[in-house]
Amino acid sequence: MTLDDFAKALTVTVGERGLWLSWFDSEPVECAIRTRLAVLPELRETANITRLIKADLLDIEGDPMLAQALSKLFAELDIDWPEQLSQRLGDVPAQLIVQAWQRSQQWLQQQTQDQRQWLRDALIEEQQLLPSAAEFSLFRTDVQALRARIDRLERQLSGWTS
Repeated sequence: MTLDDFAKALTVTVGERGLWLSWFDSEPVECAIRTRLAVLPELRETANITRLIKADLLDIEGDPMLAQALSKLFAELDIDWPEQLSQRLGDVPAQLIVQAWQRSQQWLQQQTQDQRQWLRDALIEEQQLLPSAAEFSLFRTDVQALRARIDRLERQLSGWTS
């Protein structure tokens, strides 16, 4: 796994006795992942993998199900990462990593929000494939008025036929 936040390959080895992380492992891997820290939690959902790859937020070489299983494993762990990093690296490097993680999460949220806004603008304003909120509201009001008018006509017709 290469995290763009650190630009260094991190090898995750899962065994019967635990989980090992290493920056220095050069053994061949079953699944190579390149992404950002903030993207990892999204790998829990299989449907997100394709979207993340298309958005250039994720690159996987190997079995994508291993990437999903690894993310699920990390999500289920209850680890105080800042404390663990601090014990192994020291306070300052741990703080830098935690801050990089937080920036990464904020960046991903902003990218997601920007993409949603761009898509909305493209579909509503530029391509006019979808109605704006005001147009939809007006359409809904017109449909409700038409429904009420049809109901009145049905009542009148039923009165004439009785």
